[in-house]
Amino acid sequence: MPAKTKSSIVAENDALRPPPAGRAGKPAARTYGKGGEPPEAGFIERRRIETALKISEVRYRRLFEAAKDGILILDAATGSITDVNPFLQDLLGYSEDELLGKKLWEIGPFRDIAASRDAFRKLQRKEYIRYENLPLETKERRRRHVEFVSNVYRENGGKVIQCNIRDITARHQAEEALAKASRELETRVEERTAELMAANKLMKKMVDEGKRTEENLKNSRERLRNLSGRLQSLLEEERTRISREIHDELGQSLTALKLDLSIIRRSLVSDGLAEHSEKVLAIERTANRIIRTVRRIATELRPGILDELGVAAAIEWMAKDFRDRTGIPCNVKFQRVDKIASPVRATAIFRIVQEALTNVMRHAAASRVDVALKRKGGSILVEVRDNGIGIMEKHVSGTGSLGLIGIRERVRLLGGKVEISGKPDRGTSVRVILPLGEEVSPNV
Repeated sequence: MPAKTKSSIVAENDALRPPPAGRAGKPAARTYGKGGEPPEAGFIERRRIETALKISEVRYRRLFEAAKDGILILDAATGSITDVNPFLQDLLGYSEDELLGKKLWEIGPFRDIAASRDAFRKLQRKEYIRYENLPLETKERRRRHVEFVSNVYRENGGKVIQCNIRDITARHQAEEALAKASRELETRVEERTAELMAANKLMKKMVDEGKRTEENLKNSRERLRNLSGRLQSLLEEERTRISREIHDELGQSLTALKLDLSIIRRSLVSDGLAEHSEKVLAIERTANRIIRTVRRIATELRPGILDELGVAAAIEWMAKDFRDRTGIPCNVKFQRVDKIASPVRATAIFRIVQEALTNVMRHAAASRVDVALKRKGGSILVEVRDNGIGIMEKHVSGTGSLGLIGIRERVRLLGGKVEISGKPDRGTSVRVILPLGEEVSPNV
């Protein structure tokens, strides 16, 4: 059963009102309804309908005033405003007194709709009109966009017009912004397409030059590798020369000085000049410290054990020196490693292990280091592993890690492979594989 409208409830109420009293105040003849019902039953029914009507009016008023769309009620014959809800008052900036009784086309925001009143006549005729996007200007002259829908319906025997007005300003602004962005995007696409076409032509022109440049770069890299190898060779030669000069000349001079001081000290003691002999003894001790320092510097530049006993013995010595200087256990393991015939490879292996141990000492915060040297077929495996904090990926490939760059360069010059990896709190591993094939040029 369809819901009753306000107008239908009013019509039913009018129909059920009691007839007027007879002339001279005489009451109307007592009648009974269908089925012999007394008139009190009709009165009760009218009271129920009146109560339902009041409830309906209250509900309608609440909906009318709480609606989030603007609502205008017009007299269908004159176009005068008979009611307006609070939302529309706030939207347009007009008070209720400024709106009630005015014609629709007398209100500033709606002048554009009914300037010639054609729209109003169309509404009277068709009883329906709709504007999808109607621009309005509020009392404060702010621009708003609304969706405007009007319907004509009957109420209390007459016709009224209800106008529903929804604020779509935000949606309109979003649509305009989207349309603007779309236009700008199309413009940018066209500009970018033109740029790409120009770049494509330029790229096509540069391809041949790029090929030539690539070939030149390849040759340049080869020359740089050869130069790097030559520099490494010269560096090792210079280290060897300086180490020998320090060890032979400076070391021998300091040793002779120490012997002379010892003779002087004993002579002073025999002459009863003990006080002076103590000073000479202090100088002698200083000479001993200098001799040890000179030997250490000479050994670090080029350990003689490397040339005399080979790389395995040199690494054993280096591990012991590392333990003594850092207090970190350094375990060395050799497997099928005899004396390596190539001094270039032996030097490279020694320097790789030396650089790896230096990094452990400076950065790893490790409590243990393992060094392994193994022969596998025609290759030799060198591995240095610690249990420290682990190297970060950015440092593995970073240009600031000069020691690692040196390791990679040595390995590449010898035709080998290198893997440097680390895991947080699980340490770092430097793993190198070098071929033991043909003799390598001393420039490497």
